Amino acid sequence: MVVAHASAASNSTSNTDLRGWYPCSDYTFSDEGSSSEDAECAMYNAPMCYPGICETPTSANSNVDIFFKHPPATNGNPETAPHVWLLQGGPGSSSTALEVDMVTLHSQLEGAVNVYTMDHRGTGRSTLLDPNLHKKYGDLASFSVTTAATDLVTFISTFTNGANTTVYGASYDTILALAPLEVTGYVLDGIATSSGAPGDEFLYMSKRDIDFGEVGDALLSLREQDIEVKARFEHKSLNRTLDELFQQFDKDPNATCASLITNVAMGEVEGEAPTEDMGDYPPSYSLRLVLGSLFKHTYLRTLIPPVIYRLQRCEPEDVDVLSQFGTALGLLSSGKSQDDAFHSTVLYSLIIFSEKWETPSLFVSHLRARYESTKMSDGGVYPMDALYCAFSKEKSAACDELNVGNYDGDGIVYKPDQYWNKTAAIPSQASLRLMLNRKHCPVLYLDSAEDFNTYTKQLQTCALGS
Repeated sequence: MVVAHASAASNSTSNTDLRGWYPCSDYTFSDEGSSSEDAECAMYNAPMCYPGICETPTSANSNVDIFFKHPPATNGNPETAPHVWLLQGGPGSSSTALEVDMVTLHSQLEGAVNVYTMDHRGTGRSTLLDPNLHKKYGDLASFSVTTAATDLVTFISTFTNGANTTVYGASYDTILALAPLEVTGYVLDGIATSSGAPGDEFLYMSKRDIDFGEVGDALLSLREQDIEVKARFEHKSLNRTLDELFQQFDKDPNATCASLITNVAMGEVEGEAPTEDMGDYPPSYSLRLVLGSLFKHTYLRTLIPPVIYRLQRCEPEDVDVLSQFGTALGLLSSGKSQDDAFHSTVLYSLIIFSEKWETPSLFVSHLRARYESTKMSDGGVYPMDALYCAFSKEKSAACDELNVGNYDGDGIVYKPDQYWNKTAAIPSQASLRLMLNRKHCPVLYLDSAEDFNTYTKQLQTCALGS
């Protein structure tokens, strides 16, 4: 996909651009467990812009640092051993969440392979985005998905031994399924497959509530077939009960279970760091958020029918159980990971608003209507509309109404390049394994399965993860 760029970049790359390898800990943070210095780390001094993607202004830095880590092969010679790459997505996530998997895989393969990971430019220990964006970096396509992909291809082609290489990409890293000859296997997890899709089928982040709602509807329909669920909802179906709960809660938001679910959602809000206070919205919004939070976890999805059942009955014993449920869910959601310190919210927003948002932007009322059409969602994208308008400085009716882009300087976005929403043929020398990850990505699971049936001979790629 970006092989031409990678080849051009490789011609100007030398081993002097690599600082390392030096001994480093297997785990970056203490919450991952005990650690030894069996890994090796390096910093690659990459060009700010690759040919054909962007041009570095004379006033901007001409290079960025990209962090790499790997436990080398211990069974045999690492100079000739094959490679496995584990790549995080996000967008905006660093590699630290994959370190446990990296160490585990290295052990399970009995040390016969070199296992690699990296922090994409803009995240973790690599060069971060900061407030002086354009002054420091110029064209922000220098932090696009295509540029990050080119970093990887250039590194593989220049600094590894040419042995067979397998690339595992999670979330938006599915776009890194490129075609260097060294790569003979691709494992794509949480696949975002909408490349080559028409506009009304493209997997925009701004349509996430619709997509999540469709998967939620599918789950509820399946649960209605369960014998135990049928017995509990004998006189009124699960779906109908939930629809009536939405209406009932919004009609009387101060009712016991309506206010209870709002408090539960606000506990979720504290844990998940949303952009809005759920207390400012109808209780039905809170109920959708709570059900969506349960749906995202395979071990919590079975609680959805019991929660709906107890909410509609709302007797004193139900209130006690639901209060304990809310406390437990709040504790689960409020648990912070040290990995969060290396996540880049700016990079996340840059990529989402440059490649994954409908343009021109829709009015907030339209986005809220989408949320209200669902039975469950993972928080709603409607609060992001103002942020999109501030980042993009878009001149549209919806953004003009919000009046958040009237600041000096350029917007914090880049133009999608020629690879955006394009398919790439599976390389002839490579095999492909698709992992439809139901645990982490309910939206992508349903859409990816349907899209792959349509494009069985093409590799779908896009820039959004779960």
